[in-house]
Amino acid sequence: MITERIEPVLENIMTAETGREVDPFTDPEVVRLTAINLELAVRNLMTAHAPPECLVITADICTHRLMAIPTADGEVKVLVFEQ
Repeated sequence: MITERIEPVLENIMTAETGREVDPFTDPEVVRLTAINLELAVRNLMTAHAPPECLVITADICTHRLMAIPTADGEVKVLVFEQ
């Protein structure tokens, strides 16, 4: 049986300040669709009464990394990081 060590994803993401929001006009379709899916996943977890401070969902695609986090006002912010 082969096992691999899973590195914490948040170590590789600098900070929320280094990311940018998704641009619907210039970002590739795969980035936009992944961002929508991440946002919906976080919203679903929030309505399931999961503690918002514990919700961070990330996705790595091609040359981008996305991170969806709930905001203090109950919304969801999806940030894009260039890799």
